[in-house]
Amino acid sequence: MCGRYTLIAPERIAKAYPRFHPAGAEFSQTRLPRYNVAPTQPVLGVRNDGNDRIEAFRWGFLPSWSESPSPAPLINARAETLAVKPAFRNALRLRRCVLFADGFYEWRQKKPVYFTLADGVPFAFAALWEPGHGAPPSCVIVTCASNALVGQIHERMPVILTPDALALWLAPEELPAEVASSVLQPYDPAKMCAHDASTRLNNAGYDAPDVLVDDDPVQQSLGF
Repeated sequence: MCGRYTLIAPERIAKAYPRFHPAGAEFSQTRLPRYNVAPTQPVLGVRNDGNDRIEAFRWGFLPSWSESPSPAPLINARAETLAVKPAFRNALRLRRCVLFADGFYEWRQKKPVYFTLADGVPFAFAALWEPGHGAPPSCVIVTCASNALVGQIHERMPVILTPDALALWLAPEELPAEVASSVLQPYDPAKMCAHDASTRLNNAGYDAPDVLVDDDPVQQSLGF
């Protein structure tokens, strides 16, 4: 799964993804940089509407068909069941997006571990969106089976899109389920790295640079 992530260097998005157009207002709305992005908070991404515009989303998917007055937002969606789950199948066909990050966290024994790309550049999660009806669109991060690195901590990981997969995912046209399945795959573990992080991350409201530093390396380190 994916329950927390970072966007520490938003200014590097334009360099990593020159096709997208950043908007200064969106960057200020999301209070960047962020060291502990949590569900229900503003996040940055791009919809598959052909405009290639970076905009604000709200992390926590609210299906348009829900009849509940206060539905619980969905933060993750399993890649293997997107095409059949009522909450996601129409969004898979028509409303795909990416969310930008430069790292994400997983926990084992209440100890957070921070995963990034080995070269430190920002990357794009596969996600789905629903209209916000006057508010930012809501979104959910797509997960897949973990690769060999993340699998030491958790059986699931967010889908990190390669450049070719990103182009398919953001195409405005309908995306057949079989094509979606081909791009929603675990990222190459040889291109990732990990290290222990601070247990301050256990507080979703704590957001500061020191969360990236292991605060108890002798007693709690997992050896990354």
